[in-house]
Amino acid sequence: MTTFTIHLMGQATPITLDLPISTVDDLAEKAGETRYLVGHLASADEDGVCRRVMIATSRIQCAIEA
Repeated sequence: MTTFTIHLMGQATPITLDLPISTVDDLAEKAGETRYLVGHLASADEDGVCRRVMIATSRIQCAIEA
């Protein structure tokens, strides 16, 4: 798992996710092959849980390895 900060179209603040992908290059390849990425939020919510997330690859504007 690698942590990425991802900026999405239509969202003012980026999200930080742990994804089962090693590098930005691998993320770019995976985003070109699939419609969605599945991972976990990098930080826990108010209940102390790192929620699972699914994001549409078509909404990714920028991804930064954190």
